[in-house]
Amino acid sequence: EPDVVEKPSLTPSDLEFVVRFTEECAGEQFKQLVHSLCPTIYGQEMVKAGLILSLFGGVRKNLGGEGDVPLRGTIHSLVVGDPGLGKSQMLKAVSSVAPRGMYVSGRSVSKAGLTATVMKDPGTGGHTFEAGAMVLSDGGVCCVDEFDKMPNEHKALLEAMEQQSVSVAKAGLTATLPSRA
Repeated sequence: EPDVVEKPSLTPSDLEFVVRFTEECAGEQFKQLVHSLCPTIYGQEMVKAGLILSLFGGVRKNLGGEGDVPLRGTIHSLVVGDPGLGKSQMLKAVSSVAPRGMYVSGRSVSKAGLTATVMKDPGTGGHTFEAGAMVLSDGGVCCVDEFDKMPNEHKALLEAMEQQSVSVAKAGLTATLPSRA
């Protein structure tokens, strides 16, 4: 099935770590994960818990029946708070922990940097697709910091977040790229 995102395989040493971690935490695994995320930021347990849950995501489901409409399993989180609470540091920590994590700042990212664009190759003269942060983080986590500082790029995220794909039509090329992040 092409819609399934590949999950990382676990090595025997990974499994040994999971068993040891479970034994050492004695039923407090989630609490330990929350405190392990960005330990330089004191407190903010609820925000960290929400970000940890976003890392794990949900389960993609299909409604049985005629249309077989898939329901996305990814979770979108919005972190709002006063300046100086460490939101940026927590988002950077989440993106560094995730297997396919991307972090972008709303101050410096463009629509093409978020989604995708078509670029002309100077060597061959042909056109190629260049993936943005949402496409590169397919199957992982894409953290967009300073969301309020990018008023013109919000529309670019609507399709990527709702349909979990990015459509590109430029220079005679059309494509729909996955962005299940």
